[in-house]
Amino acid sequence: MNSGASSIMIILEKASILFCLLMVVAIGIALDLPSWGVGLMFGLSLGPIVFGHYYFIYIRPILKLQKAKVEE
Repeated sequence: MNSGASSIMIILEKASILFCLLMVVAIGIALDLPSWGVGLMFGLSLGPIVFGHYYFIYIRPILKLQKAKVEE
């Protein structure tokens, strides 16, 4: 699934996900939300952020490869 990716790229992928989630928490705190509001905001954004990263890094290249094989 992840052919040829180095361990550095995998670490950077995880760091990118964590950075995006940190930004969500920072926005929640900047909006002066209560702690349950920041937690709710974090929880609701966790799935879309992780799935979005995985979609663009893993799923989309596989779909493009399959589409290219079908067109041949």
